[in-house]
Amino acid sequence: MGLEVINKSDLSPFIATIVGRVSPYHLKCTPSGNHFTGGMSPLAKAKYQFNITCPTDHELLADYLARVHNLEILQEEVGKMGNHKNMVINDYTGKMIRFVKIIFTVCEHIIPDSPHGEAAENTPKMDDETKNWPILDEFAHDFDRLKYSMAAELLPLYHEGHLVEPRHANQIINSAIVEVQFSIQHWCIKDFHSFQATAQKVTVLRLGPVHIPSNYKHANPEADLEEQPKTKKTRYNAEAGSSKDG
Repeated sequence: MGLEVINKSDLSPFIATIVGRVSPYHLKCTPSGNHFTGGMSPLAKAKYQFNITCPTDHELLADYLARVHNLEILQEEVGKMGNHKNMVINDYTGKMIRFVKIIFTVCEHIIPDSPHGEAAENTPKMDDETKNWPILDEFAHDFDRLKYSMAAELLPLYHEGHLVEPRHANQIINSAIVEVQFSIQHWCIKDFHSFQATAQKVTVLRLGPVHIPSNYKHANPEADLEEQPKTKKTRYNAEAGSSKDG
């Protein structure tokens, strides 16, 4: 784990908000995220990944550019020397912000992988989300090996107050205007500083040109929304230029 950027005033996690357009570039919000066959990283380390770029709306554009600039200032405050990588991305279309979110988290208790073990009294049970996770066939073998010790987590993507089904998230978010609430982690690696923007909540404000109907996970999402982290619409001031163990 990296160091978590915090607010100096109360040592709480630094939560920021930005509105932008999701780029199709390296968009990986499927149930297997950025994992691919033949890759060096196992499925257990897979992450959702998406980039946002500047919106065309004039007011949103001005706000986006100001917030990106403030993120760059934050990077300078936290990483005093060396290059800063992996969060603010320079692209020919302008500056993008890369967001990630881990898909699989370690279970508190290992779940028995046999019918007899699962039937035993007081035995930990696999949650329905993981049990029914829509993994691609090519990753099914790897998923079967990890699902007894790890749990699958949804991308916290909301449209019209509903949590989006994992199988549809990639299409719903593609080219959409979204508001992202995120935390920031920091690593110092030799001569450069790596920053990671971790999505805590993603809200679709306007769909892109390609989307599909019937994409909701819950018809009544109030409970899900209440569980989302409370977010301060901070202005990325210098007080956020600290970090602690994540």
